[in-house]
Amino acid sequence: AVVSTQSTGTNYYYKSNLSMIVLLISLLVCGVSGFYSSGDGVEVLTPANFDSKVKNDEGLWIIEFYAPWCGHCQQLTPEWKKAAKALKGIVKIGAADVDQHKELGGRFSIQGFPTIKIFGMDKNKPVDYQGARSAADIVKEAMRLATTMAQDRLAGRGGSSGGGGGG
Repeated sequence: AVVSTQSTGTNYYYKSNLSMIVLLISLLVCGVSGFYSSGDGVEVLTPANFDSKVKNDEGLWIIEFYAPWCGHCQQLTPEWKKAAKALKGIVKIGAADVDQHKELGGRFSIQGFPTIKIFGMDKNKPVDYQGARSAADIVKEAMRLATTMAQDRLAGRGGSSGGGGGG
């Protein structure tokens, strides 16, 4: 009887570990697919669509460059989604998985995660966002930048407002 109890205990141990391994693999697979989906209001950006969506767009874009394994990125995700929903139709919110798309990280000199960049009127000169990482603060800064961009257009100034007040 002792052998069968020990065997059952050992069997339970292996089944428990196997379940944990399956769970971890599932989480990793989900993480690889990214933090965002079409219903979030966050535009998922890749090397294949970045220029057509961002650089060729006349609107204001605020983009998070992230890595799925990054704890700070994981904490930002719900706030980023809230900001995207609040800004829908006003300012475009994007996200690029730089772990999966390393060429975007290199192209925009991403050195830490998450990095948030503002692509204003001059899409060739994005500015780092240095503000707080709450949805309310992101929305506030986005609205300030959108207002500045509109005023610059009214005044005939084009291509100079890459989100100037990133600090």
